[in-house]
Amino acid sequence: MRMPQFREALKHTPDCMSKLLYLIGATLCTLFLLADNCRTAEADDLSSEIQFGIQGHYRVGAWTGIRYLGTQSITTLETRDGDGVEVLYEQIGNVTTGDWAYTVPGGEAAPLSLKNGDKTIVSGRFPTTGSPSRGPAMIPLNMSWIVVIGDPLGVDEVGANKLLNRDASIAVSKPTDPHELPDSMLGYEGVNMMIINADGLDLLRALTMKQRKAIEQWITGGGHLFITLGESCQDIFMAAPWLQKLLGITEPRTTTIDPSAIETYTSTQSPLENFTGLRLPRENGTVLITGKTNRRVSIPVAAVYNLGFGRITAVAADLDNAMFTAWPERLDLMTQLTGDIFLPGKRDVAIKNRGTAYGDLAGQLRATLDQFDVKRTFGFSLVSIILMALIAAIGPLDYLLINRFLGRPLLGWLSFPLVSIVLTTVLMYEARPNLDATTAANGASIVRCNRVEVVDIDAIAGIGRGFQASCIYSHDATLLNLDVGQSTNFEKLTDSVQQSLLSPLGYPGETYGGIQIAIEDTRMPPYSIPLKQSGGDNSSGVAGTLENSILGAPLAARSSKSVQTLLRFKPKLTNYPILQRRSGSELLKGELVNPLPVDLLDGMLIYRNWAYLLRTRFPAGGRIERIDSLRQKNFRWRLSRQTALESSSETEEWDAASVELPDRVAEMLMFHNAVGGSRYTGLRDDALSSLDLSHALADDRCILIGRLADELTTLKLSDGETEIQSDGKSLTMIRLVLPVTNADDL
Repeated sequence: MRMPQFREALKHTPDCMSKLLYLIGATLCTLFLLADNCRTAEADDLSSEIQFGIQGHYRVGAWTGIRYLGTQSITTLETRDGDGVEVLYEQIGNVTTGDWAYTVPGGEAAPLSLKNGDKTIVSGRFPTTGSPSRGPAMIPLNMSWIVVIGDPLGVDEVGANKLLNRDASIAVSKPTDPHELPDSMLGYEGVNMMIINADGLDLLRALTMKQRKAIEQWITGGGHLFITLGESCQDIFMAAPWLQKLLGITEPRTTTIDPSAIETYTSTQSPLENFTGLRLPRENGTVLITGKTNRRVSIPVAAVYNLGFGRITAVAADLDNAMFTAWPERLDLMTQLTGDIFLPGKRDVAIKNRGTAYGDLAGQLRATLDQFDVKRTFGFSLVSIILMALIAAIGPLDYLLINRFLGRPLLGWLSFPLVSIVLTTVLMYEARPNLDATTAANGASIVRCNRVEVVDIDAIAGIGRGFQASCIYSHDATLLNLDVGQSTNFEKLTDSVQQSLLSPLGYPGETYGGIQIAIEDTRMPPYSIPLKQSGGDNSSGVAGTLENSILGAPLAARSSKSVQTLLRFKPKLTNYPILQRRSGSELLKGELVNPLPVDLLDGMLIYRNWAYLLRTRFPAGGRIERIDSLRQKNFRWRLSRQTALESSSETEEWDAASVELPDRVAEMLMFHNAVGGSRYTGLRDDALSSLDLSHALADDRCILIGRLADELTTLKLSDGETEIQSDGKSLTMIRLVLPVTNADDL
């Protein structure tokens, strides 16, 4: 209530006591407004001292870079996780030598304190949800996030309307200073795409070795780069030779290109003039637009190159020059080349008739893992027999035994409660938690863990990554010390590990289900996540192993907590097959060898839209002489369980509320776009979209996928008093990307 409203109320107040109460209320209202102004000023001061993410943009639940602009070094970041529990991200070793520190915000406007040892330097909160075009803001998952080094090419104006006072519907971060870019690939988690063009030459030259390595690792780890290589491509490669290396170009050459191919591709009515562009390589990519030079020689105008688990979309034109800036179909060209990332209207279509608390596949995965068989279950028939026995015991049997045989009816006042107490005791004993008897007898805490693990290896680029989603249940209240354990098979598969990180998985909201009421939970004790980097050379930009652990994570009695593991490693593959494609078809031929040191169960070889079904067990080092001898199925039909009938086909409908089969959810996460995306599942795939390798089903590569009998990595407890039971849900999937060559090229 404001002051004019108070004055109007005072005029109609009959007694002095009520007037006094109104005056007190007005005073308190004024004090609250002053305090709110003070907090706003404090937040403004905080934004001038701390850089959140990239230009103040970040995502909840993803690793976020924090840069302090003061002189003191930061050793600890204190914030809250998705459960509202206080967590301290400690920066240990070489991590503290840079300008950046990394944490995972657990919610919108999560509190943040920067510490040097035990001393708090500055404290405040992460930015709230707002308009990214107006300043720092939390970016929701359904909004595309683009980082631009150079000209934004009109992407920052998508959805904007000055007449309607409507801001852009795509978050665009355009750093102008090299210090605004993180020095680790963790700072780019949550970024959908990066755009690089000639307008960002000065920024590319000023990047440090660690920043260049971070962008390169982000691309090969699953990122998407859009780059324009026109007349200024020579300058771009001189400023960033690592981009030329990623594209596999040994000697860049330019030529004059006829624009008719682009005009036909976009169906434009606005003609273009001849322009100068780079001769893009044909060998290791998929050509999207094939044009001609001014001498009528065929040349790729746009192509996409798969690098590791990411990709680079390259256009042989400077889309930031005057001709393309005035061309009205420039954004249409970019949209057709990159998919729906520039179409927020399609990404924001509401999904109806879903009937679940979560709106993302990550929420269904978490709900599936958060199912523990703790209570013993009894069938209806057994419950009916127990009720009939109770009625018989307190009815006919009590009458015959007490009244007829003993002849003392008053003893019924003792027999009735005695039978009830005995039967209740027996039922409580039989309904006790389904715990391991040996462990419970030793007095140790019982912890169960459900997990889904996906390990990817790219034999072409020689890189590997791993993701593990785990849900931990504790029957008793406990404090957990979690670390990543590596099995013998993982050590055989890995040459070296560059990254092994643990972090909380999920947060309240529509993505994972649940309603966020308050992010601060003062009932739980704080825990710490020490982040350290061992080895490496800062002067040369060679990073060592980045790893962490979780110390003292609190779990209340009969509660659960979800964590995720992110791995990056160099695989140990001595010999892998190079498959051949039949001329004029999408079928493969030749010999298939399992180069992995582990057996594949229920495996298949996927190329384009064909799945070659392997035998039940494909042993390590096993060999199949002829691929065409394997049974072939339509891969998309197999994902959707589609069967062909006499005159039609029938598709199995996806049950978004099912929480029984983790393998089906993992299958959707690994190839969600290949099966039709949200049109089939009714759920989005934003939180864990990096697991989707549908784009890797290209002409020059195939994927060998299978299930493993034993896990590659596990969660281990280091307190010595608590152990994890191994009878929960456990699934380990592995995908191996293999090269494919054209038989005519050999």
